[in-house]
Amino acid sequence: MSESENRGPVRPGNQKPFDLPAGLVAAVGVHALLFVGLFTVFQWRTEPESFYAELWAPEDASGESVAGKAPETPDKPLPKDTEAAPQPDPQEEEAKRLEEERLAQEKLEQEKLEQQRLEQERLEQERLAEQKRLEEERLEQQRLEQERLEQERIAEQKRLEEERAAEEARRAEEIRLAEERRLAEEKRLAEERQRLEEERKRLEEEKRLAEEQKRLEEERRLEEERKAEEARKAEEARKAEEARKAEEARKAKEARLAEEKRLEEEKKRKEAERKERIRRERAEQKRIADEMRRAELARITGAPQVQSGQVGKTTGTPGTRVRNVTGTASAEYAASVIACIRPHIFYAVPPGIERGQHQAVYRVNLLPNGEQAGNPVQLKSSGLPAYDHAVETAIRRCKPFPRPKDQTATVPRSMQITFDPVDDNANN
Repeated sequence: MSESENRGPVRPGNQKPFDLPAGLVAAVGVHALLFVGLFTVFQWRTEPESFYAELWAPEDASGESVAGKAPETPDKPLPKDTEAAPQPDPQEEEAKRLEEERLAQEKLEQEKLEQQRLEQERLEQERLAEQKRLEEERLEQQRLEQERLEQERIAEQKRLEEERAAEEARRAEEIRLAEERRLAEEKRLAEERQRLEEERKRLEEEKRLAEEQKRLEEERRLEEERKAEEARKAEEARKAEEARKAEEARKAKEARLAEEKRLEEEKKRKEAERKERIRRERAEQKRIADEMRRAELARITGAPQVQSGQVGKTTGTPGTRVRNVTGTASAEYAASVIACIRPHIFYAVPPGIERGQHQAVYRVNLLPNGEQAGNPVQLKSSGLPAYDHAVETAIRRCKPFPRPKDQTATVPRSMQITFDPVDDNANN
């Protein structure tokens, strides 16, 4: 029997030792009762009887007593014709009989003992056989139990292996899904980065184009914006004065509203203004011609020249036709310029203002084609900011400046023009 069999089957900690079948326990009990009963019977039947006898036998020459010799029994009867034997001694007969009885009793006892021994051997063999059978049954039970436990262990191991495999598969699937999610997230982030980069480049390009467009617009309107900025700064600097002159500010606001309204109606009145401008140009030319005649008459007679005080007079000698860039213009050309500017002056003259009290002087730089080279330059303020603004706006609206009617004459490079709100209001 191996060491593992001696130790018995390995049982789990929560498993009870296997129980012997009830039939096996009953069989063992019956055999035990049978053995006890047989042993008791043999002991009862073999109870020796007590005999008390005194034997006196003579010793032979060899020194052995008669009792020490085995009784000699004749193998066969004596023949009839044999002589009669002498009568034995009664004591010897009695001793012989007692010896024979003793020997028979010893033989009987030996046979009983032999039977007891054989019965004990038989019972021992039965016991050993039963023990062997029980041991075999125990071993078989143990083997079956071990096989069951082994099968359970294998099944449990298989279950654990399947659970482990399932867990590994689940973890592998989770890892795969996590990897897929990670790759998808990386792809999404890469696409998002690419989209953001493209968006950034697009915005930068749009910004660059916008800045380029803005730069071009800035270059085109640099002078105008600079002047507007200067006007705003000047306007801010004059806020204190305008606060004291609330009425004047109100009228300036009305003038601006009128300007906005005029811009709305400008398209409708364009043809009428053109005709009115032609009429005014002719009237101005007539006025300048009359002034030239008076100046010529004064020159001839030596009388002093009388200034007309009209708005829009230009520097230089009247009647002189300028063909160079000296900064002067002929009277006719000056009348055309005034007729181009004056219709655009919108200003409500405050009551109590007299002619010559508030005059604004501007210098205008011109190109050969009559376009203004830059913004008008204010040489003298009229003291009325709203009127100065209206005059400057009117000068800008006259574009291009009219060309001289004489084809041989050139547009002056510079003109200095004086404006009076009283005259402008009277002519409008």
